[in-house]
Amino acid sequence: MDQLDQKQLEQLKQQQAQKEQMEEVKKSILTQILTPEAKQRLANIKLVKPEKAELIEVQLCQWAKQGKITNQLSEDELIKLLEAAEGQKKQETKVTFKRRKLSSDDEDDI
Repeated sequence: MDQLDQKQLEQLKQQQAQKEQMEEVKKSILTQILTPEAKQRLANIKLVKPEKAELIEVQLCQWAKQGKITNQLSEDELIKLLEAAEGQKKQETKVTFKRRKLSSDDEDDI
């Protein structure tokens, strides 16, 4: 039982170390591709909507790795990217109700 717990503990430590390493790489990439103002904007978003900020950070890192981002992004450019991403997510939903007439609807209620 102790060996099993020890193995699980080692696996958890390895996963934690790997996660920390990935966070450091992400932080390094973001520092390279964002101006200080843009980093502050992203930090503000992270305070309000952490999951949205995480998605944005991952997307920015992917773009940087793919070479789609060559210069540092300013705060204005980051805002434009955020607005574009928000616009893609917002799809207008239209709900229509089709009512069926039942035979009892035709008769007048007395």
